[in-house]
Amino acid sequence: MSNLYRLYIDESGTHHYSTQDSIDKRYLGLTGIIVEVDAYTTDFQPKVDGVKKLFSKDPDNLPILHREDIINKRGVYGQLNDPTVEQQFNDLLLELVKNADYRICAVVIDKKSHLEKYQKSAEHTYHYCLKTMLERYLHFLKTRGKGDVMAESRGKVEDMALKQVYDDFYHRGTYFCTKDYVQSHLTSKEIKIKNKDEGIQGLEIADLLSLATKLDVLSTYEAIPPLSDNFNKKVTTLFQPKYCRGNNSHKVKGYGKKLL
Repeated sequence: MSNLYRLYIDESGTHHYSTQDSIDKRYLGLTGIIVEVDAYTTDFQPKVDGVKKLFSKDPDNLPILHREDIINKRGVYGQLNDPTVEQQFNDLLLELVKNADYRICAVVIDKKSHLEKYQKSAEHTYHYCLKTMLERYLHFLKTRGKGDVMAESRGKVEDMALKQVYDDFYHRGTYFCTKDYVQSHLTSKEIKIKNKDEGIQGLEIADLLSLATKLDVLSTYEAIPPLSDNFNKKVTTLFQPKYCRGNNSHKVKGYGKKLL
């Protein structure tokens, strides 16, 4: 019996084209967290909730892990101003990144170069990254089972467009994936779109790791200098074994890490 998986997607950056060179403006990154359905309930969720419990004693009122709130120590994460709490959080997060049962697929697009190359025919950057990620997700599923996809909500208009892109992928396939191949591995003809505020652990971790994976992909492809020795570097070092690999070559570059 084949295993069932779910791909959770979040982004770092915006889909709008830019000619600026700053990392946040020039590059859009999509981070995909792949978790086997059974492992999600037995391993992944408990580990994520273990991090949240540091900030709340009420198991029915655990905070949502928002990267921006954590970095800026806002709201409930004001507790991170206490060095002891901050160290406990860092230790729990690093343990989660290292030992939880999940895989990563990260796709980054250089919006400046893409616009210069394709001009008016340039494809929507988020949609281009999504299709590239879905192709790699299918490659992952090929020897493991079947799965579906969940993405973070980005607004009513954006969500409707995303549903259409997924529908087209499912029913038409791409140059690299026939529709029969797509439909034999994806269990749903519709993408699931949820808000992180609903407390979906897969989306929360995709959000937490979205910037780190983007920087790691850019560093791998030498688009930016090697990462400096800080907390981000510790995180990226720990999740290297989590990247998807080519089924035969075991290569990460081009599979778990892709720069467009």
